[in-house]
Amino acid sequence: TVRGTGAVITLVERRSGFVRLTWSPDGTADAVSQAIECRMDRLVDYIHTITFDRGSEFAEDRRLEKSLKAAIYFADPHSPWQRGCNENLNGLLRQYFPRSRDFSTITMEELQAAEDRLNDRPRKRLGYLTPSEVFFNPNHIALQC
Repeated sequence: TVRGTGAVITLVERRSGFVRLTWSPDGTADAVSQAIECRMDRLVDYIHTITFDRGSEFAEDRRLEKSLKAAIYFADPHSPWQRGCNENLNGLLRQYFPRSRDFSTITMEELQAAEDRLNDRPRKRLGYLTPSEVFFNPNHIALQC
């Protein structure tokens, strides 16, 4: 989660780097869970596990486990390397939304545009395929994460 006023919720699939972005007006556990459910509902068949940091915004983990039919794990405290792909994504996201940006002004259209650009950006670790190409074609394999 990238915070400011409101919260941008970043979800990344580790193998492909495929990104889903959503926004919560207040970053509360209920609002974050609802935003994740709405954003991931069409991808339930692709989700097996989710790893969150230990922020209070993820306190509704049991609700998400049921609705997304996925096992939920939490990274150890102060261990960002356990969520390296997500930390990298948060850095890439800052190219579109700098730290000075008030997140309450971000629109879903802006988030969708950033998500599309990130998913269509070729990655060296994917053999210069895009995250979208790898995520939607299981015959492609990611080289490293």
